[in-house]
Amino acid sequence: MAVSTVSAPSEREHGSVALLYLDMVLVALAVPIALAAGAPTVGVTAGAAAWIVLRLAQIAMDKQLVNVYDLRRRLGLGVAFSMLRVWLLASVIIACGVAVSRADGLTAALVIFGAFSVNFLRNAVSHISRAQARSTSG
Repeated sequence: MAVSTVSAPSEREHGSVALLYLDMVLVALAVPIALAAGAPTVGVTAGAAAWIVLRLAQIAMDKQLVNVYDLRRRLGLGVAFSMLRVWLLASVIIACGVAVSRADGLTAALVIFGAFSVNFLRNAVSHISRAQARSTSG
């Protein structure tokens, strides 16, 4: 989970809204495919729902952090929220594995890990392209 310590990225910085929400779009597209392939229903839906809800919360938090001008406070709040998000996602995985079945827990973990990987790569590409744009313009 990348910690955002700068202002929330604008649509222009990411190229498009679709790229900003790429992880959530791919999760939403993968759910019916996974269910049709016979993946455990609770694991797929719980993992997807947890990722999407907490990712939307992260986007809202990043927008709120723009209003925090003290860098230490902004960083602290960003890290605290990111850690909370990790714990909540882990709790969903554990709850699926314990309350339903290990297969559901594993499926929830795979959905969350896949979404995290896409989001991580999107963030990396975004940071690299912003750094290159700054170095060529400045």
